[in-house]
Amino acid sequence: MGRAHVSTERPVAGRYRLVEIIHRETNRVRWYADDLQTGRPCLVTQVGLPRDAAGAHRAPSRVLRVTESAARLCPGRIATVVDTVEESGFLWAVTAWIDGTPLDEVLAEEGTFPPVRAARIALELLDVLGAAHAGGVVHGELSPGQVFLREGDPAVVTGYGLAGTTSAPRLTAPSYASPEQARDERIGPAADLWALGAILYTMLEGRPPFRDRGRPEATLKGV
Repeated sequence: MGRAHVSTERPVAGRYRLVEIIHRETNRVRWYADDLQTGRPCLVTQVGLPRDAAGAHRAPSRVLRVTESAARLCPGRIATVVDTVEESGFLWAVTAWIDGTPLDEVLAEEGTFPPVRAARIALELLDVLGAAHAGGVVHGELSPGQVFLREGDPAVVTGYGLAGTTSAPRLTAPSYASPEQARDERIGPAADLWALGAILYTMLEGRPPFRDRGRPEATLKGV
């Protein structure tokens, strides 16, 4: 996936200088950024907040709480959000830099994976999901954009705690949504396992099982 070099002038919260966009989903953008306070690179996810004031106010603390819980369940395999900022109608979730490449970017550059490689990555993700589910934590919006592949190390999953924080439409990656999500029903671990199956399909076939129809509601009708 090509990266958009944007580099904004005003840092988020006066601290995080956005350098380039590395991933886009519905109502969500991930940036490569510089932490001006520490001098280190980081990842910043920009999320459109709900319009109701109560939901927007709760989002930052909720994201921190969920991601901290998830990271403890599977150390080193779930990215931890280290800071959250509510600014300009967006939630900005800051994650420590991951020395890896998003799965969707690798697929765009390399095409389909051999079955053995796809199965290995799927099993790595299953380990993460299993640990999180055992602790009562559901991802809710797993997609190739939330998976970072690392050279010689297991994959890292990002995005825990962000499900449900976006303004409508809630789902950021509708092509990987489960049937219960398409029906706007309460979700559980099964939704994550469905998304994992869809990711495995994408690695083998080069496209998600449900075609992106341009609008989330249109895509969800095919699920």
